[in-house]
Formats: sequence, C-alpha cells, structure tokens
Amino acid sequence: MSAIPPSATLSGRINTATRKQHTELNRLLINRLPLALPPNVTTPLLYAKGIVPFARIFVLFEIEWELLTRHVQSKSTAGQTQHDLNIRQWLANLRPQGLARSHRLKNDLQHLRLVGGRNIYSTPELGEKWMKEMRDLMRQKPHVFVAFAWVFYMAVFSGGRWIRQQMAHAGPGFWGAQAQPAPLSIPASEKSATMDEDGDQIVTPDVHGYSFLSFNGDNDGEDLKALFKTRLALAEELLTPGEQQDIIEVAQALFDKSILLVNQLDSKVRRGMLLSRTTRLALPAVLFVLLLLALLQVPSLLRLV
Repeated sequence: MSAIPPSATLSGRINTATRKQHTELNRLLINRLPLALPPNVTTPLLYAKGIVPFARIFVLFEIEWELLTRHVQSKSTAGQTQHDLNIRQWLANLRPQGLARSHRLKNDLQHLRLVGGRNIYSTPELGEKWMKEMRDLMRQKPHVFVAFAWVFYMAVFSGGRWIRQQMAHAGPGFWGAQAQPAPLSIPASEKSATMDEDGDQIVTPDVHGYSFLSFNGDNDGEDLKALFKTRLALAEELLTPGEQQDIIEVAQALFDKSILLVNQLDSKVRRGMLLSRTTRLALPAVLFVLLLLALLQVPSLLRLV
C-alpha cells in the first residue's frame, strides 16, 4: 500500500482548511504581543487578560478528555459499537503523557493574579451557550478532540519558543519573579501538587507566568510532538470520511472562535483605555471648575469684610 501524500492526510487537510484563519490569527497575535510587554506596559496585566480566555478553552477540553479516558479505563461498553470502542480507546491513548497544559496554565494565572491583580479575569467570556455546545459535541462525537488537540497543542509547539523568547526579554522583574503563589489545592486522592493532569511530574521552570509554553525534559516537547503525530496517523484508517470532516470543521470553528476572542479583547481594552483617559481628563477639569467657583466667590467675600 502506497503512502498517503502529506496533503491528503488528516493533518494536511486540517492545515489546508484552516490556513487562511491560521494566518490571520498569527498576524493578530504577533501584532499584539509587543503591546502587552515592556516598554509599552509595566505589569503583565494585559498579557494575562489575553491568556485567560484561551486557558478556559484548554481546561474545558482537557477535563472532557480526562473524563473520556477514565470512562475507557472503566471498561464500560454499554450502548457502544465496536467502532465507537475503537475510537475511544485510540483517543484515550492519543495524548502523550506530559502534553496536557491545564495544570501549568492554572499555576501561571495564579501567579499573574498576584502580580497583575484580580482584574486579569475581566476578559471576554467564552459564553455558556458556546461552552455547552462544545461540551455536548465532545461527548457525542469524541473524535473532535483531535480538532482541539491539533489547534491548541500545535499552537504551543509551533509558536511557543518564539513567544517564550519575547517573554524572557521582559525580564524577571516584569513577571514578578519574587511573588510566589501558593500551591494549587488539589485533592491528594487525585494527584500530588507536583503532578499534572497526565500524572507527569512537573519541574517548576523559571518562567513565572508562562510556564505553559514549556515542557519537561531535554527535548522541550519535541518528543511529545513526534509521538502525538505518530499516534494521530492511525486516524487515516480508523476514522470514517464523515468523522474526519467533523474534525476539519471543528478546527475551523476553533480558529474562528480564537480570532473572535482576540477582537473582543481589543474592544474591551480600548473601552478601558478610553474610560481611563476620560477619567484622567475629567479630574483636572473638575478641579478647575471648583477653583473657578471658589475665585468667583472672592469678590462677594471681600464685600462682607
């Protein structure tokens, strides 16, 4: 059997179908990242606001993925066809240990909240309706986990190193390296404080606020990326054409959602800056009016003397 051309693989088809959106999202992020770093700002508040919505997406799909994995491990097969069982078993093993990002993102946000303030969560919401739709979709068509994994994990792999370099240039003072957040409260029965969602031991990196862009080990995630792609290749023979099309369409929808979130954050930041500027301008004006009123009272006061 001849090898499938790269452009005809599921990965290649996702890339082709999302190329325009991918390019647009990259442009938006590259243009905005410098605005969230020195010398344009003095705290990581704006950066944190940009991370929060995407952290929520990671948490959303990684929780659902973990639930599916536990269900597979329980060996419950009620109401499932052999095809369904094969897909679920494959998905339970698709994500290499150490790839999950939620634990690191939660630690990053906890640290950023100490440094940037609680306003980091004043960001565009994902929307309960959208979250419910995605949650229902993942439960009804679990193969769409591939879309979430491809869009968000590949984003960390593809742009993570470059973004980390930009972050590092800001210096440890900007990231509040001395502000140490308390450990996350995680039930001991589920995992230790040093383990991520996959049970992989976390080596705390010296990258406070953006540790989610780093991976354990000497390969900086390249081994995980290669293993993920190898396991994903099984999709060519396991998934039906309809299921592969579902994945492509969800990947497109996720890029659209990401672009929308960036634009919504733009609007929110602009409104905040306008309000702040208005307040700064209004305060001197109010003081001037009060001073003027006081001066107008002087002649009448003098007549009383």
